[in-house]
Amino acid sequence: MTRFADPQLAALTVLRAAAPGVTFGTKAVDDYPEGAAPGLPYVQVRAGVAAVRWPVAAVAPLRVVAWADTEAAATALAWQLHGVLLDFRHGRDIRSFAPELGPLPAADPDTGRPLCSFSVLARLRPQQ
Repeated sequence: MTRFADPQLAALTVLRAAAPGVTFGTKAVDDYPEGAAPGLPYVQVRAGVAAVRWPVAAVAPLRVVAWADTEAAATALAWQLHGVLLDFRHGRDIRSFAPELGPLPAADPDTGRPLCSFSVLARLRPQQ
């Protein structure tokens, strides 16, 4: 039976290596208990449902949201991380990433904090 790595964890590994001064997680900033939210800049990475295209390949959508102190900083961080993922090739768990949407600057609807989000498609490598 063919298995695939967790695309969310694999993407977090790639991004953490590329931006060591940024805090990464799988929750939105507002999902942390009051007083326990990480400092900015903060990046959330969430994976959607993976689809197996044939027995040796699968793809999974990923949504990345970057929060920062200013809209310019959030947008710059999102573009940097978007570029890191699109430039990535041939990892142990992920073959590559393809663009889907964004980066799109916005304000967090709950807090008004600046954020910028984008989505990519992770092409997963089968595991032995």
